[in-house]
Amino acid sequence: MASIKLKFRPSTVPDKEGTLYFQVLHRRSVRLAYTDYHIKPDEWDEKASFIRITGTPERQAELRLAISKILWDSKQLTTLITEKEQALAEYTADDIVSAFKLLPPCRTWFDFIHSMIAQKMRIGRNGTAKTYRDALASFSLFRDGEDITIDALDTETMNLYEAWLKGRGVKRNSSSCYLRTLRTLYRKAVEAGLTTDKNIFRHVFTGFAKTTKRAIPLDYIRTIKQLQLPEGSPQSFARDMFILCIYLQGISFVDMAYLKKNDIKNGKLQYSRKKTGQVLNISWEPAMQDIVDTYAHLTIGSPYLLPIITVQDGTERIQYERMEHKVNYHLKKIGTMAGLQMPLTTYTGRHSWASTMRDMGVSLSVISKGLGHESLKTTQIYLSSIDTEGVAKANRKMIGKILRP
Repeated sequence: MASIKLKFRPSTVPDKEGTLYFQVLHRRSVRLAYTDYHIKPDEWDEKASFIRITGTPERQAELRLAISKILWDSKQLTTLITEKEQALAEYTADDIVSAFKLLPPCRTWFDFIHSMIAQKMRIGRNGTAKTYRDALASFSLFRDGEDITIDALDTETMNLYEAWLKGRGVKRNSSSCYLRTLRTLYRKAVEAGLTTDKNIFRHVFTGFAKTTKRAIPLDYIRTIKQLQLPEGSPQSFARDMFILCIYLQGISFVDMAYLKKNDIKNGKLQYSRKKTGQVLNISWEPAMQDIVDTYAHLTIGSPYLLPIITVQDGTERIQYERMEHKVNYHLKKIGTMAGLQMPLTTYTGRHSWASTMRDMGVSLSVISKGLGHESLKTTQIYLSSIDTEGVAKANRKMIGKILRP
């Protein structure tokens, strides 16, 4: 059976990095499989025939990544030899080296996630791309920017990452979201043959913890609606977007941002949810039009219904995110003015619509349809038999309660 050994060839030029390579020995025949990894002479441990971690913290990080890649390459060479042996096939050291040269380069974790982000961006899944980007940013911060090969990821790394998130005060559901995202990406790497599934997330929490109630009672919604805020102020705009969110059946802020004027036809608003692609139909009520009319002067010449996205130049997503941040900033102040003991956000509107519908005696299946929860297994069987007008009647009734003096 063939054997492999890591070797170091110093450069003939003084102070220049040398090359790491594998020596493949089979039936007294020796062949060399060169790598793309280069180190300095003092970074090579001749006795151990391996890389020595030394130098600045930055250089140490580079060497650790090189070690991860070397271990990956060693594993690939061993696999090639094992496959030949198990097949009882005749092979030479040259065959192993040739097969090794044809293998794709070792992928790092950060590089792989960047490729997944780019892929989602190409197909217009900007929301998913942002989720991947946020998870990468968090994990990179945990590792002080030090990349790692996919195959080197293990349970200990994920356990330490979860503990790090907890130590930074990250809430359990937020931590779970990061870990679920990384798990999804890890599974994609496994499917691509970049590593084997070692079930590295088995000891970390990736579920959904119970959270504090986000919905507010109808009386508070009415109070917020009736607050005397300076006309044309950021606070007034934030309040109106919050109320419109509730009027529009708990629409998410991203979906509200992308609403277009031509989405309203024959007394109906029809739009596709950014998150799922599901098409929703909402009866267009006068109270909704009143809010839109308030800001119509800011959308002249724009295809968008609301002045959230104001320029079509490829930065639409950034514009929406910045506006959501501003709106939530002012909503927290508005919540304090209304006497709320919890932070008021655009997402509160979505929860409040559902809660108000429930308190009015509306069935769970109707609420789920109004929210666009098409994926909920407990409600899917009802969706085909629910008339959209049932949601419209319930929503119209709720708007009447908010507008009641």
